[in-house]
Amino acid sequence: DRTETVRFFHCYKRGVDRVFVDHPMFLEKVWGKTGAKLYGPTTGDDYRDNQLRFCLLCLAALEAPRVLNLNNSEYFSGPYGENVVFVANDWHTG
Repeated sequence: DRTETVRFFHCYKRGVDRVFVDHPMFLEKVWGKTGAKLYGPTTGDDYRDNQLRFCLLCLAALEAPRVLNLNNSEYFSGPYGENVVFVANDWHTG
């Protein structure tokens, strides 16, 4: 078992909470020496750490509504808890 710390960035606009997840592991593939190839060095070839990176992203996304003070409503403030809907639309989050 290992513990990784992520940072959350939050904005609220037009009634929608938007949460961005940050961890150095996410950006090293973009800003590093990979030529901005997110999934693998060549088409059809994945980076070895893809499962770890995408797992960390998914776990952080699941945790965000439980720990962050979201929803700037006049009737509610604080973490959503378990009452939340997720929309996942890419292979590594779906």
